[in-house]
Amino acid sequence: MIQDTVWTISIVLMASLAAVFIWVASGASMALANDGPAVESAYRLRGRLFVIAIVVLIAANYRTLGALPYAVNRAAEPTGAVQTSQVVAEQWAWTIKPNTFTVGQTAEFHVTGKDVNHGFALYDPEFRIVAQTQAMPGYTNVLRYTFTEPGTYQVLCLEYCGVAHHDMKADIKVTDH
Repeated sequence: MIQDTVWTISIVLMASLAAVFIWVASGASMALANDGPAVESAYRLRGRLFVIAIVVLIAANYRTLGALPYAVNRAAEPTGAVQTSQVVAEQWAWTIKPNTFTVGQTAEFHVTGKDVNHGFALYDPEFRIVAQTQAMPGYTNVLRYTFTEPGTYQVLCLEYCGVAHHDMKADIKVTDH
């Protein structure tokens, strides 16, 4: 998936940047080693602090990149017929037609907005975000999602759209058959 590719590229770029910094730091300490014990001691301290900073940054990046806040829908291609659903966002409601799907079925949401930008966020029955896109006036975004478990999925707005933004909710029903 694209998410795994981005994660791998990020790690490789961070490791490359760290290697360049280590190479430059090691060369700088050799060039100034003849400037006396105080300078040599300062460069040793700088080297240790650099190693600590690298370890902390690698751990922080691993933690944040490895624990993304939504479940990954691994279905690359739809396995059956794709059901198209028209989604219109307006302050402060969703119109979703149709809003009933079957497990294993791929939904293709055509998402647009009537008034201002909205964030179409689809949450599974355990309230984990599984897909999202923008709902913008004058533009239609297409979002595909294959439902993997039955239940009531919620749609919430992720973009502040006014005073009743917190009440902008809708339900999508997913059945076994």
